[in-house]
Amino acid sequence: MKKNTKGFPFPSPFDIVLILTVFVFAGAVILSLKNGNDFLSSIQQTVFSWKDGFFSLLEFTLQMMIILVFGYALALAKPVHSFLKKISKIPNTSLQAVLFTALITMGAGLLNWGFGLVVGALLARFVSLAMEEKSIACNSALLASAGYLGMAVWHGGLSGSATLKVAEEDHFLRDSIGQVTVDRTIFSLENLLITGGLVVVFLFILLWLNSKNQTVEKPKYSHPLRPIPVGGFLSKGMIVGLLFLLVFISLIWSESGSGLGFLNLNLVNFLLFGFTLFVYRDLNRFSEAVGEGIKSATDIFIQFPFYAGILGMVTQSGMIDLLASLFVDNANSDLLGVFTLFSAAFVNLLIPSGGGQWAVQGPIIMQASQALGIDPAKSILAFAYGDQISNLLQPFWALPLLAITGIKASQLIRYTAWLFLGGFIYLMFCLFFFFS
Repeated sequence: MKKNTKGFPFPSPFDIVLILTVFVFAGAVILSLKNGNDFLSSIQQTVFSWKDGFFSLLEFTLQMMIILVFGYALALAKPVHSFLKKISKIPNTSLQAVLFTALITMGAGLLNWGFGLVVGALLARFVSLAMEEKSIACNSALLASAGYLGMAVWHGGLSGSATLKVAEEDHFLRDSIGQVTVDRTIFSLENLLITGGLVVVFLFILLWLNSKNQTVEKPKYSHPLRPIPVGGFLSKGMIVGLLFLLVFISLIWSESGSGLGFLNLNLVNFLLFGFTLFVYRDLNRFSEAVGEGIKSATDIFIQFPFYAGILGMVTQSGMIDLLASLFVDNANSDLLGVFTLFSAAFVNLLIPSGGGQWAVQGPIIMQASQALGIDPAKSILAFAYGDQISNLLQPFWALPLLAITGIKASQLIRYTAWLFLGGFIYLMFCLFFFFS
């Protein structure tokens, strides 16, 4: 257990997954007892189902680690640092600074959530320092909030855990929903309009928050920024990375007749691998950057097997049928999207990982969608929106940003709470009409 500044215990993400495991274990045992099994056999069956599920998502675990590690590594590259420092001098007013940071951050987050997380934090710090050099008053906490918005739009972008996973031919829900290609989710007209509208909503909220002119104390930078240099031209890493990119381009060429439906999580990670190699050029620098990125993926590595174990218990105990029936009994086809948004936003506060949350919640949502005759692509997007929007209330992924920007969590939440409220109301209305 971690402690806050007042000494009160604060559960870590690992604490939370252990608590969830115990909670689901107890629920699975109770269901087994209700089905007529004795206590010892109920315990044994639940333990075995947890064990069977524990390593069932190893591929998914590695996929999630890769998408974070390479995005993180790209953001550490010296050319990226230099570029961010250069463009941070563009804004000339506090409003320009906030909106500029938000737009760049959300664009980066839609490309890759790990990249957007670090780029947003760096840009918020660089813009704050640039405004200070110009003697222009600027709210550094609001800037940091704008630099966190990549995590509020990412699941509608190119690195969405759920949307890319279900695009694979052999994903873990294939037997129930089949393959759901990205042209039905990420690149659908509905997602492009809803995600684009969400970006606009956030910009208007930032404009309003900036008009309040609240003063905050000057940030205290305790996290040194150490960009990693890249190698020379035509280094080994650059050549290998170029080969990766050529293979990816040839695949696009061969699949051009099928649109973008061929994209999935493995192909996105393949592209990230090659592009990161190409950017760093030198193999040693590349390895150094990946090593830094791996540190940020520690929680995924540790916690995902526990989420897989929860999935095993939920599935084999019949709990999934019970939870899905609660959805069906309390929501019609018009309200399922809103119910999914609410549930995904809430569960994300307990499971701060889109991939881990999809592993646990995805089967329940898909079963409810099937029972109500809803296109699974719609429910997947509703889940994605709920998962991403409550990141604005979730401190787990904000930790790197807080360290880099020197902002306190209490200062950040003062603004991200308003961004969450506005974004959530917007998404709720969108999904009501989307599912009607």
